Amino acid sequence: MSTRVLPGIGCLREQSFRLLFTSQLLSAVGDTIASVAVPFAIIALGGGAADIGLVLGARAVPLVLFLLVGGVWADRLPRRTVMIASDVVRAACQAAFAAILIAGVGGVPAIVAITFVYGAAEAFFRPALSGIVPQSVSPERLQEAYGLIAITPAVGMMFGGILGGTAVALISSAGAIAIDAATFVIAALLLAGARFRAVPTAAPGGSFLRDLRDGWNAFRRRSWLVMVVVGESFYALLVMPAIFVAGPLIANEFLGGASSWAVIISSFGLGFVTGGLIVARLRPRRPLVLAYAITLPFVGTFIALSVPAPVAVIAVCAWVGGTVIIISGSLLETTITRQVTPDLRSRVGSFRALGSQVAQPIGFAAAGGIIAGIGLGGIMWLAVAAVFANVALVLGTPSVRAMDDSAPGLA
Repeated sequence: MSTRVLPGIGCLREQSFRLLFTSQLLSAVGDTIASVAVPFAIIALGGGAADIGLVLGARAVPLVLFLLVGGVWADRLPRRTVMIASDVVRAACQAAFAAILIAGVGGVPAIVAITFVYGAAEAFFRPALSGIVPQSVSPERLQEAYGLIAITPAVGMMFGGILGGTAVALISSAGAIAIDAATFVIAALLLAGARFRAVPTAAPGGSFLRDLRDGWNAFRRRSWLVMVVVGESFYALLVMPAIFVAGPLIANEFLGGASSWAVIISSFGLGFVTGGLIVARLRPRRPLVLAYAITLPFVGTFIALSVPAPVAVIAVCAWVGGTVIIISGSLLETTITRQVTPDLRSRVGSFRALGSQVAQPIGFAAAGGIIAGIGLGGIMWLAVAAVFANVALVLGTPSVRAMDDSAPGLA
């Protein structure tokens, strides 16, 4: 399709970004297939909310442990190399996961161990991705690029949700996870063919602790970013467990199982695509204010799941929620990129990701107990409260409200 037909995707004319985008799109499809398959694989093994939370927590813990290390090395090494290595490791992990399910050995403990390794590889991938987007596209197309990168989980949710539900129903959870492994292999091959622009990097021979300290100083001096991360911790603690632990359980108990959950996940994806196309046209003077104010409709998804409403109603709420979340995320990522120099982006990104992720293992670990105490509907209402708390906290910060799209600053 010609990029002249659809405004906002001119960045796809640039080959390096096109390969990056395609690789992330394939990975996103695979990730969503796996996200549908994993909870139902655990349920099939006789597990419940606590076991699902344990497996998801095993992915989140190494993110907390290794993100800072990943951020330093992503600023030292070629980011493409870091990303390819991570994709290869994650492909091996998912292949082993599928093999365990097929062989029927190891059970949840083996899955937890493999998922931990997967999360460690992801901890190196995320900071590298946050720093490489500006290397793949011209500066005037940066917001377009972030809008499209942001919709890769979206398109992944749309197609991966359908494929995941179908694969679980017709093949097995193991087959669905094996498909995810294959997408990582293809993504690595695409990245191997890309040529990204060189940017200043941290000296590989320098002190690791000094590099880490420089990244911390660059992060903490930006008070607006610190508050963004504090707000994101509410999502990690309460919103993510509501979606990924309680959501599949609600679908399994009240909505007909994996196929219904696949429809809901796909609707999130459709919303992500919608938001990605909208955000490419936005040029707000106060991007952070819009980024947070626009997230309030996201709560509709949790309210609908708490009832639970019919699948069609939940799907519409998920579409709206996906739309506003992707607009918010794209504006936030663009602001961070404009405010942080290239040689520090991965380290600053790793501190941000660490702050955002540190509460996630706690949330996943506690999800089973919370559900046992206040029910599936109760955890959805906690997610609603977390969204409102996040918006109130961040927009109540003067440096957030003062941040505009002008020259970079440390406010």
